[in-house]
Amino acid sequence: MARPKNTPEKIERMRNSMMDAVISLLDHVSPDKVSIRMIAEKVGVSHMVFYTYFKDRDEIMDVLVDRERNRINEHFASKLQKAQTVSARKVLDELISEYTQTAREHPKIFRLFWLDPVEGTTSHAERFSQLDESLSSLGEILKVGMDKGEFKHKDQRLAASTVMAIINGPIIMEQCRKMPNDINCDALMEQITHAVFAYLES
Repeated sequence: MARPKNTPEKIERMRNSMMDAVISLLDHVSPDKVSIRMIAEKVGVSHMVFYTYFKDRDEIMDVLVDRERNRINEHFASKLQKAQTVSARKVLDELISEYTQTAREHPKIFRLFWLDPVEGTTSHAERFSQLDESLSSLGEILKVGMDKGEFKHKDQRLAASTVMAIINGPIIMEQCRKMPNDINCDALMEQITHAVFAYLES
């Protein structure tokens, strides 16, 4: 007797479960070490089942990147909407806190975004390195703050890039183990947040 076909909903659930497994694995191993067998074991299925849902390892990475990028963009969109009704400064403060916490809780994901080099035409690496949409959304939030008089008027794209560079500095130092032993990263992040607002308000 033929097995019943999976519904689109079940397929989507399994694909998401496999992508979630990749994210979980990235907390422990580098992206290039994540294998199809590891993903299947994490989900609790045979490694051959993997091929029912994804063509190969590159495809799951590509789809994962698209999913996470969409989630990031949706998060920025909700923050932009919130900035219209409450203080843009408060919204940016929340965004910085959430961003730094996520980066420190999931360092391998952060590395995919900011530190791993793009080699050749590997699509998932390219997509992780091209954060244009998030940068543009951040610029829009800053523009709301500028229009409200909370921040000084600046080129919003340059301002967004500057803010991102300021925030990423200590996270990269920590992840690359370049942080001086006598410097507490939490205390540094607090100073960095002050530096972001000093830049935006001057």
